[in-house]
Amino acid sequence: MRLDRIWIVARKDMSEFRTNKYIMYSLVLMPLLMALVLPLIYLTPFTMFAEPSDPFEIDFEEAGIMIGKDVQGGSYNNITFVNCTLVDVVAVNCHFEGCELSNSLVRTSVLANTTLRDGAIMRSNVLNVTFENAVASDVRTLGEDGEQEVFLKQFINFLLLFFVLIPAILPTVIASYTFVGEKLNRSLEPLLATPTTDAELLAGKSLSIFLPTMLVTWLSFIPFVLLVNFLSAPVIGYAPLPDATWLIGVFLLAPLFCIMAIALNVVVSSRVTDVRAAQQLGSLVVLPVVILFAVSLSGLFALGPLTMLLLTAAVALVDLGIMSLTLKTFRREEILVRWK
Repeated sequence: MRLDRIWIVARKDMSEFRTNKYIMYSLVLMPLLMALVLPLIYLTPFTMFAEPSDPFEIDFEEAGIMIGKDVQGGSYNNITFVNCTLVDVVAVNCHFEGCELSNSLVRTSVLANTTLRDGAIMRSNVLNVTFENAVASDVRTLGEDGEQEVFLKQFINFLLLFFVLIPAILPTVIASYTFVGEKLNRSLEPLLATPTTDAELLAGKSLSIFLPTMLVTWLSFIPFVLLVNFLSAPVIGYAPLPDATWLIGVFLLAPLFCIMAIALNVVVSSRVTDVRAAQQLGSLVVLPVVILFAVSLSGLFALGPLTMLLLTAAVALVDLGIMSLTLKTFRREEILVRWK
């Protein structure tokens, strides 16, 4: 294939896209919706009512230490208990390590490797604590994410769906004009009559769709990351994006889905004679993307870096098959004869 002819075809198509308001609105509005509106709609309500996950700052000044003792009743303040058994006590600003507490009230303390039975704990930091018929209020878990942090991370990963949908949907809008639109504008016959090969023609038209689609996708990723980090950092405690999962999804998986959408839509566009029909048939390419992320949200598998790499390899193989099918089924003579 001759790269100069591929670029000529791509540049011609991109210049025509700029004059099509429908295409330009799609290139601007969809990424803007995905990058700014969706995070505000989905993340703002959660982050507004989520509680901070940082451990409590406990002003502890050790006044004494008890090791391996049985403690019956009493109130204690700023005491460290190690391997103790405590019953019917009230503890404030205390540290517990390897203890067993029964019928006790604990407030503003730190408990590690401890069991609490038939008692209550409030505004405390815990690590590996077992609760048996105990009431816990405003407790922060040390060394691991709480339920709201885990849910927020999973939800942020689910938003990756929309960034894969951008390069899967936009080619449906643009590719429907690659042949049908040119036929309606009476510019298709001269193009098909040029000495370019079928492969060069398809490569040029595919490149004209791929470049603007991925450009707006990657540009919209920047404000999306800034907005998500701004909303979720107070809850999680750090900026979650970009991580390995998102980098693989946005810069590897999304382009591959874009190639898949382009190839399928170019084939559809070359076979039908109406723009709306081309768009309706071509939009079916988004179904695998939606099913993939719906299965992930159900909990059957997690969207981690390894999973994303495996998905990327699978989509790459599918793309090779679709592109091979595209070259075999594309016949410019049939298009010219059928549309006369």
